[in-house]
Amino acid sequence: MTKGDLKPLQEKLKKLLHDIYFRLLLTDPKSRKVIICESPLAPVALKRIIADLLFQYFQVPSISFVPIHLMALLTTGTTTGLVVDCGNLETTVLPIYSSRPLVPYIATTPLAGRALTQRLESLLLEHGRFIPSSHLQLSLAPQNPMPRSVLTPSVLENLKATILFCSPLMMDRKEVQADLVAGYKNFSSATDVYYPVVLEDGTKATLLIPGWIRERTAGVLFEGDEEDEPSVVHCILNAILKVQPDLRRPLMSSLLLNGGTSLIPGFQSRLKQELLRVMRDPTPFEKKRYASLLRLQNSVRFIDSPEDNKGAGRIFMNNVRGWIGGSLMGSLKLSGEELARERYNGIVTDWSINHWATSPPPPPGTSSSTSEISASSPT
Repeated sequence: MTKGDLKPLQEKLKKLLHDIYFRLLLTDPKSRKVIICESPLAPVALKRIIADLLFQYFQVPSISFVPIHLMALLTTGTTTGLVVDCGNLETTVLPIYSSRPLVPYIATTPLAGRALTQRLESLLLEHGRFIPSSHLQLSLAPQNPMPRSVLTPSVLENLKATILFCSPLMMDRKEVQADLVAGYKNFSSATDVYYPVVLEDGTKATLLIPGWIRERTAGVLFEGDEEDEPSVVHCILNAILKVQPDLRRPLMSSLLLNGGTSLIPGFQSRLKQELLRVMRDPTPFEKKRYASLLRLQNSVRFIDSPEDNKGAGRIFMNNVRGWIGGSLMGSLKLSGEELARERYNGIVTDWSINHWATSPPPPPGTSSSTSEISASSPT
């Protein structure tokens, strides 16, 4: 990829940063250090573009790139956990031990918000119904096939945020393999929803969304392909399988969800059910692949779950948890490697390599504190 290919992206980022500084925050960028919460898989070319813009056009004093998984864990007051970041493009699972991101053991899957949107759109086009605005009694109105033009990105995002939920009932594997839609309908008790929309010409209409679509669309996150496109559950187990055996139990008992897709009602409890199902009733593939993890079934716990840890429950929402951790990091004057404007020479260090593969984590039982975050990035 050449610099010419990245020019459109650079212009979009420049406009976005300008709006953030001068329209939303109303602050002088020259007086503020910048902490960027990033994915461990973010390309270095993108980081370099961001650094060039912030230093050249906005004259910020310094930049720190930090892993968003570690920042999310910081909000819980703990330093060890398995952070599951379920965003839009992908789900990434990163083990963190004593504030050290174990990047070589990361696991990913494309099953995330975009896959959920695609499944919702396909189900609505095939099974949803469209009711024009001229009918006052919706239950008696004729139901037309769902036009694709109605399902705009904003409508789909609103539907995901307002009416979808994860069913607490898991489907039998045979039902899923035989007929997915029939299995969805037979194992659903959700009510249908009439959803009002405004068309492009300004007229109003109504979408009839079957209850089973509301309840079972999120099932795409737990299905997947065992090899090429693992489910979120298999992604978690793949990450646990990579770490040292003595670290598996502490990590499995410290699960933490991050990202907007994980805010779907019932997602956390369904995820726990699916993890326990794999460990108690594995398929032949799962039994062979995860044999060493099956004895961890009594260790599956979420950090912010009052049922698991008898705590206060979730304090920060999953979709902002990483950025709140970055704010805490800035307030506590904890930072990794800082890029100062005076010393910037166009090179951005990739914190996800170097020390992570060669510096093993301390053994379980070793004391750690939040202050160790400052040592988690190579210098």
